[in-house]
Amino acid sequence: MKLPNSNKLPIEKLSACFTDTTNAYKFYWFLSILDHLLEKEELHIPLKELAIRMIASAWYPLDYYKLSFGKQDGFKKIAISISNKIVVDNSPNAKTLFEQIYQRMNPEEINILHKEVFLLLRWVPYRFLRPFFKNQLIGLKDHKINKRIIELANSGIDMNRCPYYFGKEEIIITQDWFNYFQTNQNILRSFIKWHLVKFLQKNNPNVIGLSEKLEKPIVRNMKLAKIFWKKFISSVNTKCIYSNVMLSNKSMSLDHFLPWTFIAHDQIWNIIPTIRSVNSSKNNWLPSLDKYLDVFLQLQFNAMSFHLKNNNLNLVEDYLLFFGVSVEELIGLSYSEFELNFKKQFFPLFETARNLGFSYPFIYKNK
Repeated sequence: MKLPNSNKLPIEKLSACFTDTTNAYKFYWFLSILDHLLEKEELHIPLKELAIRMIASAWYPLDYYKLSFGKQDGFKKIAISISNKIVVDNSPNAKTLFEQIYQRMNPEEINILHKEVFLLLRWVPYRFLRPFFKNQLIGLKDHKINKRIIELANSGIDMNRCPYYFGKEEIIITQDWFNYFQTNQNILRSFIKWHLVKFLQKNNPNVIGLSEKLEKPIVRNMKLAKIFWKKFISSVNTKCIYSNVMLSNKSMSLDHFLPWTFIAHDQIWNIIPTIRSVNSSKNNWLPSLDKYLDVFLQLQFNAMSFHLKNNNLNLVEDYLLFFGVSVEELIGLSYSEFELNFKKQFFPLFETARNLGFSYPFIYKNK
């Protein structure tokens, strides 16, 4: 993926900032700069603000989706500390996590958060600019590089040479780079996220839906799943597998058996009807397989078979994709074949979720 060219600016050097990246800090550093410029359009950006923006963005993949940034990452513990201090509101109309941190944490907590992040970032603001001064840094000892980059960036010889220079506890974006960033915000974000997904693939090789796990979750589309289960429940007496309570279309809630924060989709093979108290208490836990897997599979098979029998083929497409079979092959599956094929697909996903740190096991307790 290439960035838009410029007659004034060395864009190839900006592209080189993400070559051979060994941790995620640079991605979130640049994203935070773009976030600031999008919201405030100010050339002066406090380092404290950038630090809080960075951890607010990194919180989603690290703590909400339980991804790994690799062995060198120091963000994970800081992300978890945010969850220990505030309950993050991830509803569609909620304010950004950056705003929630400033509104719901006290100044002392925010200062501690800033210091923790910037302890990790003592190199990033300077090393991000290293490609812009590659020739001037040849042969220089590592401990002298940061100071030399500051000198070069602040020299004023060519203000378009690099995107920003340094003030007191702030960076200052140069005007031509500011114009470039604002004109190409969407392309730049896509460029960063493309590189970030490649980085995450190396550290989370068995995780699905990485591109969906970079930021706040989007509104979920449960329309098809609601139709699927309402039609079934209207014709077949159905009990919640967790509570053993008889379900009705009015009382039904829909549960992702593997948490949505792990699976990041709304495919019907992972969704079952429950009572609302189950859904709220289960949250992001993995269900006990000893207690619930057999009844989950039986309910899934019964509902799928019902829709196949009634020729509701648009409602079973998720099973066709999940099993990789034709409609005729799906119709011909016995329960034992369904169970065997389902478990082959399911268990690797379940083990990956456990390895990522999703809580286990969830067992519903009737109140």
